[in-house]
Amino acid sequence: MNLFDFLEQQDDQWPAVISQLLPRVHTVDRDALRIWFGVWPLPWHALAHNPASRPQFEKYYQVNGNYRLINQVDTSHRFLYGHRYWGPVKSAIGAASGEQHLMATVEQIALASKAPLEFGLGMAAIGLMTLRQVGWEAWGTPPDSAVTNAVTAHRHSPEAVLRARASDYSPSLAERLRGKRSTPRVVCDEQAADGWFPLIPSQHITTAAELDKRPHHLSDPRCYEGMGIIPVDCRSGACGTCWVGILGGQENLSEITPFERQRMDYFGYFDAPGLDSGSSRPLLRLACQAQAFGSVSMVIPPWNAVWGKSRRERAGQDATITL
Repeated sequence: MNLFDFLEQQDDQWPAVISQLLPRVHTVDRDALRIWFGVWPLPWHALAHNPASRPQFEKYYQVNGNYRLINQVDTSHRFLYGHRYWGPVKSAIGAASGEQHLMATVEQIALASKAPLEFGLGMAAIGLMTLRQVGWEAWGTPPDSAVTNAVTAHRHSPEAVLRARASDYSPSLAERLRGKRSTPRVVCDEQAADGWFPLIPSQHITTAAELDKRPHHLSDPRCYEGMGIIPVDCRSGACGTCWVGILGGQENLSEITPFERQRMDYFGYFDAPGLDSGSSRPLLRLACQAQAFGSVSMVIPPWNAVWGKSRRERAGQDATITL
């Protein structure tokens, strides 16, 4: 059977597959895998894939940013350590068929890619979900291995990456001689040496981000000039713009409040398999509501929207809303 046709019949299998995969995925990518599926869940794809009127859809669901996976097939998962194996995984998917159940297909592709299984499994799952959402026409050719390796060239071992998460910035000898000291920080891009901003313990993450005056608005149009790397529209939990995924340092964050949890449900951000939305410190947070008492590593989703159950139901019931 054609692999895409097979995947269209497997939507209800994803929660079980993710649950089975997680214990077999390397610790460095375990939460990152859950975050990826939280940023690109099938319910969102069902809404955003092909609305009758895209401008009307974007207005109703208050969509902003690069919200279509079809535009970032080869880059959406760059925050995973296993991203370096994307080329061979993508090649293996191109040669695969869908003759077995979904979990067996994930395993088959991971083995065919010859990537270490603890990384190949997660990337195979991401690849299949990506294909499910974008189709063969947008799938494209596998990227050159030099491209994917260059993105992660500064990373060392998975253990070193884990140690670096939730760790303070450590100045060089020259910086120490000039009086610079270790600094609590929020890492927002593990692939960039300067992909972090300093933190005063007990600050809300967006408050700390605003002190970083680099021109982040040039790379993400959702950001305002001088407002930091995290897109922000309200700071009160009302808009949902500042949602982030926590890769490391959850223990350094304040527990989620009933208000923040209610808002996350309203925005639809907890509508994905593999997320423990009932946790006191879930992987997806509103940066304007989460206080950081120590260093944290996170990923900033490239889009935001208000698409929770109540809004979807209203669209289905209100004949005046044509999407």
